[in-house]
Amino acid sequence: MKRYNNTSPLLNILRILLGLLFVFSGFVKCIDPTGGAIKIEDYFVAWGLDVPFSVDMALSLIQNVLEFTAGFLLLFDLFVPISSLVVLAFMVVFTPLTLYIAIADPVSDCGCFGDAVKLTNWQTFYKNLIFLPMAIIVFANRKNFHSRLTKGGQMSAALIGIITAVIISFTGISNEPLIDFRPFAVGTDIHEAMSVPADAEQPEYRTTFIMEKDGVQQEFDEFNYPYGDSTWVFIDSKLEVLNEGYVPPIKDFTLTDTHGNAMTGMILSSSRPVMLAISPNILDVGDEEAQKLLNLSRIAAENEYMFFIASASPEAHLHQFESQAGAGFEFVQGDETMLKTITRSNPGIIVIQNGVIVAKYHINHLPYDRELANPTAAYLTNIESQYARLFVISLIFALGILLITIYKYHRQK
Repeated sequence: MKRYNNTSPLLNILRILLGLLFVFSGFVKCIDPTGGAIKIEDYFVAWGLDVPFSVDMALSLIQNVLEFTAGFLLLFDLFVPISSLVVLAFMVVFTPLTLYIAIADPVSDCGCFGDAVKLTNWQTFYKNLIFLPMAIIVFANRKNFHSRLTKGGQMSAALIGIITAVIISFTGISNEPLIDFRPFAVGTDIHEAMSVPADAEQPEYRTTFIMEKDGVQQEFDEFNYPYGDSTWVFIDSKLEVLNEGYVPPIKDFTLTDTHGNAMTGMILSSSRPVMLAISPNILDVGDEEAQKLLNLSRIAAENEYMFFIASASPEAHLHQFESQAGAGFEFVQGDETMLKTITRSNPGIIVIQNGVIVAKYHINHLPYDRELANPTAAYLTNIESQYARLFVISLIFALGILLITIYKYHRQK
């Protein structure tokens, strides 16, 4: 394999591209580690494995921090022999894995960029086919890279990357994601997000008919179907989706009461705020969180808001939770995947008014009772504190990069 010297523009471009890819991929997953854990859980379920969610979360955190840090080191020409090895290991493992996923289709989205960028399984595989050779070239020429920082300087810089990834990740665990890429972000008009434009691209299907004649089976479509030959016997048919057409951002927001009666329309049409406590599995809600829900139910009643607990749990589990909490709640039921998409907290709180999501809270960071009299204003106060945390994290990261740049400049002189 051809080796490029340390000043080769091509080699440095490949290093920077790989670094940017891994920094971006790691960052968008670090801000939502719970989403990554849910995706890992989906894989295990598809493969028939029963793995505790704590293991899913640990794997998500390790992957995200490692991915971000490796990209950070590669991007700034630090510990290239090690960082290029980590990047290559990721590509070697995930390229054949994404080929399997594209063929077997156990999940519809690999989750490689979290909710920030959605790729089909085949698009993910093709993306990996592009970056795998780049990772091989950079690793093969790893000895040509010589950082201008001392080993101590490189270790300090690496520590900046690791600390940044860890802080962002643990902030994402105890809060809603700092940047919400999901279709249920605050400000979303659910009616509009579920609607399909009149001129939208329509789905395309192909039906294949399996017929048998004289012991021999053959496949036909609508163009060559043997309409005039009654000796063919129908065996089976297959429906293949050629083009999904336009898929609205939200396609599964459906809520019913415990008797199966539709509740979606009433909730989305209410001119008064509707508080939904989202809990995909109600039995995972602890006593402390249950008391918070009781308090929210009281506040909603005092302000003439509707309050529901939305869950995917069966009715028996809802009654069990209600009995343990020692109070009555109004429940609505919905799809588990949809509920997990809305909020990463269990329970998490969203407020809907006139069909628009006007507020969203993690159970760990609820506003004061008096602030919930105006949930929109309370949310704005809450989001300001989140952006303040993001600003502090970004400032620490930027100062670290500035110190690295200054140090490199002085060593050059």
